[in-house]
Amino acid sequence: MFGRQEVEKLRLQKQALVLESGLNRYALRAEVEQVRSAVAWMTGAAQAPRRFAPFLVILAPLAGFLAVRSLRRPESLFSRLASAAKWIGPVYSLWRGYTAARKKETQAEPPQG
Repeated sequence: MFGRQEVEKLRLQKQALVLESGLNRYALRAEVEQVRSAVAWMTGAAQAPRRFAPFLVILAPLAGFLAVRSLRRPESLFSRLASAAKWIGPVYSLWRGYTAARKKETQAEPPQG
């Protein structure tokens, strides 16, 4: 059969292979963690459209409307600013009325306690 030296040699080879297998396992685990950390941003990037979907539903048609509107009437920058300026007065008075009404509501409420 086998001699004592051959059995000892095979035992040492087995022990070396087991140790090498353990080292390879740790190296593989470290590489898997490195790959996971490298592609972690992809998960967030893939979920971003889902988070912003309600806003995109509103903003996409609005952007299309504004793009078509700007292509239809080639006005000068001054005329665009003038048309925006005529909205400033009514919007400001509406805002002032809203804040005054809110102020009256908060003053009319009795303190809770």
